[in-house]
Amino acid sequence: MGHRTLSVREERGAVYVEFIVAIVPMLVVFWGLLQVNGLLLADLVVRNAAMNAVRAAIVCDSDEGTSGPSGAQDCAQRAAEDTTKAVKSIQSVGVQLGGASSSGNAPVTATVSASYECQVPLVASLACGVFGGLGGGTATATIERSATLPNQGHYYQF
Repeated sequence: MGHRTLSVREERGAVYVEFIVAIVPMLVVFWGLLQVNGLLLADLVVRNAAMNAVRAAIVCDSDEGTSGPSGAQDCAQRAAEDTTKAVKSIQSVGVQLGGASSSGNAPVTATVSASYECQVPLVASLACGVFGGLGGGTATATIERSATLPNQGHYYQF
């Protein structure tokens, strides 16, 4: 009925098992934080892309070669793509414009929708599903942000 004492070798083996049991959840949490960081960075870039797109739509709408709503749409799309190309995980970018017209004097709204691919192992599906909105358990999240600026009807001379 006495206690059996562990030998040094048995204690060392127990320490290895405890380490393995503790390190797996710690790695999952660490990788999860990395993935959330990537999502937040992509969200910030998409917000900036929306601001750049609406600015480009207002200024390009007044240029002779790109006048009208179709020219504003083209300029806004190029501006959003140029802004988001630094983040390699953003796969595609789409821009919807509202209020762009050849007569001006209406607020212009640009809505940028970006497809973000989650890439961190083990947590990509979970993080994109929870924080990415329409990701829904896949390793892709859709990030959508809008920006509005007033178009004061001033047509710039270039």
